[in-house]
Amino acid sequence: MQQKSTFGHKIHIIKLKSISVLKRIIPGPIKTALNKIINYGERKIIAYNQTRLQELLEQYHPGMNYRELIIFPPSLDWDVQLFQRPQQLALALAKQGALVFYIQPKPDRKKEAFQQITNGLFLCNVHVDSFRIINNPYIYLLTWNSDYATRFKSPRIIYDFVDDIDVFYGDKNQIKKGHEYLLKNAKIVLATANKLIEEAKQIRKDVIYSPNGVVYDHFAEIAAQEQLTPPEDLLPLLEMQKPIIGYYGALARWFDYDLLRVIAQRRPDFLFVLIGPDYDGTLEPARISHLKNIFWLGVKQYEELPNYLHFFDVATIPFLVNDITHATSPLKLFEYMAGGKPIVITPMRESMQYEGVLVADGPDEFVEKLDQALLLTKDSHYRNQIKKLALQNTWESRAEDVIKKIEVISKIN
Repeated sequence: MQQKSTFGHKIHIIKLKSISVLKRIIPGPIKTALNKIINYGERKIIAYNQTRLQELLEQYHPGMNYRELIIFPPSLDWDVQLFQRPQQLALALAKQGALVFYIQPKPDRKKEAFQQITNGLFLCNVHVDSFRIINNPYIYLLTWNSDYATRFKSPRIIYDFVDDIDVFYGDKNQIKKGHEYLLKNAKIVLATANKLIEEAKQIRKDVIYSPNGVVYDHFAEIAAQEQLTPPEDLLPLLEMQKPIIGYYGALARWFDYDLLRVIAQRRPDFLFVLIGPDYDGTLEPARISHLKNIFWLGVKQYEELPNYLHFFDVATIPFLVNDITHATSPLKLFEYMAGGKPIVITPMRESMQYEGVLVADGPDEFVEKLDQALLLTKDSHYRNQIKKLALQNTWESRAEDVIKKIEVISKIN
């Protein structure tokens, strides 16, 4: 599930509603004067940042210092709690030789306008109109920020279709219109799940299958360490010397709290560890953290996750099974594999296709598969099998698919 999409979309809706309220309560003449002042100041800042952008672009030479220029219009803050697909793709595209500009949804003018994150990747604290000096750029869009398609000069769209459109908040008709516009007008369409591929191919046939990926070394290097200091909040659980069954990611309406409650009750000697935000307020009403062997450790940074994963005995994805989760490519799946952990999941179409993933339909099977997974923790053949799968599904390979498609388009044109 792409938590980024629904979170970012909710923020977008709140912004629009706030502007609407202000327009109603401020008197006309005052509002007009304020708008003139704000617009003048905004134009001055945009012009200044365009000059800086032009200077930056002059330092690079197409075909020599970068393979392609790709802009990520505002979607998720770079430092959002759950490091997600847009950030990973931006990093991977830069690593593959693209020049990437990632525009922050809330530009912080106290920070550098164009902050270099890594070679070829700039975090941009600027207004989106600053990029109108660039003609015909590639722009990366998601279902819920399709309105940015009109903010650039003759853009070539990369549409990343990452979730069933029913998962999004807001006006469903507008979301559907934006989705269909992107499918019809994008130069490149990516889809993260087979179910989404089938839907997209009703409109166009050249959709690229692009599930989520993994930064392999980020997880595998920690997994290979024999002596590792446990995270402080995990230490008391390790001292109990009981199996740790782990999950990290958003705790949201697609998480099967009832399933977790039942299996925790059936295996009181297992410790169930949850890491991630109470994304939509569903955790507390579920009352699972009241069970003595379920522990919610809160949100952890992406950099911390390999350390926690290292101490899981089994990693899980206990999602509800429905149309939305059948169209989901869980970000954590290949990360679990890179960490060498046995994985137990509910029968979600996209995830159950991979050999080595233990699929459990209902509480009885889930408990059975957990027992089976614990026997696999020391199985070197199994660990090598799933780590090989992770290596075949890196973010670098996803980015290379995009770059190759861009190069094909360039040759045709």
